[in-house]
Amino acid sequence: MSEEKIKDKTFLEKLFATLKNRYVIVLLIFIVWVGFLDRNNIIKTIKVHNEVKELKSNKEYYLKQIDETKKIRKELLNNNVLLEEFAREKYFMRKEGEDVFVVEIKE
Repeated sequence: MSEEKIKDKTFLEKLFATLKNRYVIVLLIFIVWVGFLDRNNIIKTIKVHNEVKELKSNKEYYLKQIDETKKIRKELLNNNVLLEEFAREKYFMRKEGEDVFVVEIKE
């Protein structure tokens, strides 16, 4: 007869019966506390994880840029013609008695 009563219970009645168990209540409180109320909750952990991924990709980008800059620097220090060209293009340097005209193209 007790089996018939259990089979006749609806889903909500089974749920409420389960929620009356103190271990289930403690488990739910723990999950809510750790998931949302704690200082290191799930939301903050996900945000920090995303920031770490972004910073790692930025690190890779900047390491590549450093390598490229080192190569350019090495080439410039070993070749005076390239050094002069670089100085003229980037810093608008000129030789004595020479005029430099800067033309800007506006789009």
